[in-house]
Amino acid sequence: MTPKKEFILDENVLIFAQTGLNDQGKPDPSCSDLVNSIIGICHTIVIDLALYGRYQHQLNQPRHRPTVRGSAVLPILLKAARIIGKYDRFDRASAPPFEGEETIPPGSQDDVPVSVRLAVETGATLVTTDGPLREHLATSGIQDRYNLHVLSPQEALASL
Repeated sequence: MTPKKEFILDENVLIFAQTGLNDQGKPDPSCSDLVNSIIGICHTIVIDLALYGRYQHQLNQPRHRPTVRGSAVLPILLKAARIIGKYDRFDRASAPPFEGEETIPPGSQDDVPVSVRLAVETGATLVTTDGPLREHLATSGIQDRYNLHVLSPQEALASL
């Protein structure tokens, strides 16, 4: 039996899952496959109200509409919310700040309050398409200090 894993997915992972594209705008099913695999296998998506609000805002943008290459993600998340253990709601509007978060580069700061803080608080694996953020968390000592697991969508998919 596969051990149950918990994942926090940054909003770009879900955007790319829905559009079927990668960060270069090329067809890439890995984010869609990841979301469907997390739900299909007995793994959990950890979420809080702030992160869900970002998901909803981004996934409803016309430029992020589902395509034939992607999956309509909000219905998948709603379906998962009805299955015990598939969707773990965190009961805060946002996780508290952590020591060292101010060192995260400006281009990645919008991910800090919702996804990185949530990963620090819950211990779930953070899946992000933000390469500079992954690099900074690894080299700054933040990842080691908080025992964070931070993966790209392709790495997360391979870990399932």
